[in-house]
This record gives sequence, structure tokens and C-alpha cells, in this order.
Amino acid sequence: MGRSGAEDIDRLRRDIDRALADKLDADRVLPLLARLARATAPGSEPWLYAHRHLAEMGVEHDPWRAALFARRVLQFHEEDDGAWAVLGLAQSLLGNYRYAARAYERALAIAPENPWYAHNLGHLYDVALNRPHDALPLLAQATEAQTGEADIAASYAHALARCGKLVLAKKILKRAIRHGATADQMALWRWLDAGAPTTGESGPDPQRPADSKRKAKRRRARERQSLGD
Repeated sequence: MGRSGAEDIDRLRRDIDRALADKLDADRVLPLLARLARATAPGSEPWLYAHRHLAEMGVEHDPWRAALFARRVLQFHEEDDGAWAVLGLAQSLLGNYRYAARAYERALAIAPENPWYAHNLGHLYDVALNRPHDALPLLAQATEAQTGEADIAASYAHALARCGKLVLAKKILKRAIRHGATADQMALWRWLDAGAPTTGESGPDPQRPADSKRKAKRRRARERQSLGD
């Protein structure tokens, strides 16, 4: 690559960094990232940077394409926990729950202290894969690490109730929603207050699939924040 080409890439990278710092809309940043990806050699640092951000910023708009970008990163950097996590989120949004769980398992193995990886994997175990007992330690870890997050506490309470720990479930949820609750969290509370009846289903999902895309951006930002990015 000539000097002018390298300078163009450096300039483009600075433009992207500035756009991300200014929290510009994805529609304005994604074309810059695509240009950087096309202009750099596969596996190079700027190429990986572009693909990571393409996956992260695009996951709520196009989870299939985001998964593709994440897998490209993992071809060169198999220990990239962020790429595994965005792959897990993308597969969750696509409804491929076993695939999503495997991706989050990889992310958590690399970054075991990340409470959002633990939460997302635990929630998948409980609601999508009908494995609430496997979910409990993960959701307990996440709740302890993020005491102010009602979403995490609601997921933990749901799994606790499914495992027969109704008193603790109500205590956890009541504390989490004392300053206000979403409609889903109130539905969960009513289910707990009724004794968590089973009707062949797992009870109300504290984070319904219909809300998944709306929450995806916030969840991904929290995952990055917990890593200190």
C-alpha cells in the first residue's frame, strides 16, 4: 500500500472514531465502516476494527449480516469475546437459540466476569432452551454484579420461580422494581404473585421476543461498557 493509501485509511479511521464518539446514527457510520473494510487487507487491524463495528452497530437492523461480520472476525481472532457475543445476540434475534447459546458460552469462557454475557446466556438457557437450573448460577452472577439492573433481576426471578424458589424470586423482583416497572416486569410479578402457575409453558418472559430488537442496541452497549471499551 502506498503512502497516500495509508493516509487515506488513517483519515477514514479518524472519521469513524469521531463519528462513534459523537454517537452518530448507524446509518451515517456504517457506510464509513464498509469503506474501511473494503480498503484494508483481510485480517489486518483496521479490517478487524471495521468488521467488529459493522457487526455491533448492525445487529439490530440486520442480524444475519451482523453474524456474517462477526464470523469473519473470528476467522482471524478466535479469542475475540466481543465477536462471539454479538454473534450470540444476532443468532438470538434470528431465533437460532442453540447456536446463540454456544456463541455466548464461548464469549463467557473468554471473559468470565462479564455480567451481560452471563445474563444473556442464562436467559437463553431458561426461556429458550428450557434449562432453568443451568441458568440460575449465571443469572445469580449477573444480578450480583449489576445490582441496579431490573432486566437482569427479572430474568433471575423468572428462573428462580421455575426452579421452585418462589419466595426468593418475589424478593429479587420486588427489590428490582421498587422504583418502577415495565409492563413485562409487572406481568412477571403477577405470575409470581399467583404462585408461578405452570401451564405447559415457562411463564411470562421478562424480555419478550417482540422487544428483542428494541433492546439489542442497549444490551450490546452494556456488554462493551462492562469490558471498559
